[in-house]
Amino acid sequence: MKELNLNKKSHKRNLKRFLPLFTLLLIAIIFSVLVSKSGEPLSVKTILRYTPENTVLASIILLLFFGLKSFTVVFPLSILYLSSGILFPPFPAVLISTVGLSITITIPYWIGRYSGEELVRSICAKHPKASQIAYYQNKNIFFACFITRIVGFLPGDIVSMYFGACQTNFRQYLTAGICGSMLSIVTTTLLGAELSNPFSVTFFIVLCFRIFVSAGSILINYFLNKKRKE
Repeated sequence: MKELNLNKKSHKRNLKRFLPLFTLLLIAIIFSVLVSKSGEPLSVKTILRYTPENTVLASIILLLFFGLKSFTVVFPLSILYLSSGILFPPFPAVLISTVGLSITITIPYWIGRYSGEELVRSICAKHPKASQIAYYQNKNIFFACFITRIVGFLPGDIVSMYFGACQTNFRQYLTAGICGSMLSIVTTTLLGAELSNPFSVTFFIVLCFRIFVSAGSILINYFLNKKRKE
């Protein structure tokens, strides 16, 4: 009788643990079906069409898109950052983009955490570059989470699931992930804010800085790979 009660309690605990993931997955499926029925590819224009004029509702819808992004690699984060820059004033836009990124990297992290170590082996088998993450982990966990977001040598959801499956401290992972993505968030979001005036000096400066960030990521990746091989 005691064993039966313990099994029931254990079953309830497991349901409580996985319920948030099932809920998010259901929302993502419903949302993706609605978007796919529009008959248009997901772009800045499509996102703007789905966002209402009300600021609060618009921010909620955009954050839902960030949640959907965590389940798919169909569209890049840059589309969401650009949309945020168009919809909101600069400071709120950067804030919403940052919260959105937090959602995007949190969902696959917890999926990986619940999946366990088997997922780590699966990721390493399918993505040989994942060995670079393990190399950085041996040096410093925070640096590993930080540098993988700057360099972007693997899809973001794969990286998130990997760290989750490795039982990486969530606060440390989230903080490092946001810090590593901050330059991309700010430059791309502000670029969206200036899209309506592509011939302005501000647009040119932001665009140049965005290109600089991308080029810097490539160079960092090159030198880190060179150092690791040596």
